[in-house]
Amino acid sequence: MRRLFFIGTLAIVLLGSFLLTLWFTDMGPSTSKDARPGSEQLADRKVSDYSELSRVASDLGLTLSRRMQGALDGAERIGERDVRYWGWLADPDGDATPLKIVVFVAGRTVTTAQTTGERADVTRLLGLAFGAEKNVAFEVKFSCRAGEVHVVVGLGTRKQYFPFPARPCP
Repeated sequence: MRRLFFIGTLAIVLLGSFLLTLWFTDMGPSTSKDARPGSEQLADRKVSDYSELSRVASDLGLTLSRRMQGALDGAERIGERDVRYWGWLADPDGDATPLKIVVFVAGRTVTTAQTTGERADVTRLLGLAFGAEKNVAFEVKFSCRAGEVHVVVGLGTRKQYFPFPARPCP
């Protein structure tokens, strides 16, 4: 009887130690992992400027792309409140998968979009192939006041991001 009590106590201590170790090292199964794409996770965050973008992107496991390239080709005001921007974003290492665009104004997401359509000038400039030339053009419409600075970021398919140069709303 004493032997059975001793073995039972030992088993409980061993199991308790194991569970405590998992709890302290957080190696147990996690139910709080966010499985959404990086663009959706980023769109849920507050980003007021490009230094904050760098911090938030790092927190989300996104890396600054050294290969992606893009440009905001034009902007126009549509009425008092809204603006329209157009441009291109390309990943020379990518395929035909559309890339994501997220725009922040005053820290909050105002629009998201994705690349659609070809641009012959960009294809020639970057030597795009293997489908990467299929989705490079984009257009976004959003509200912002004249002179207000916004943050525009492109997201690739391999958890990388490309910050477009800052520019005030027209």
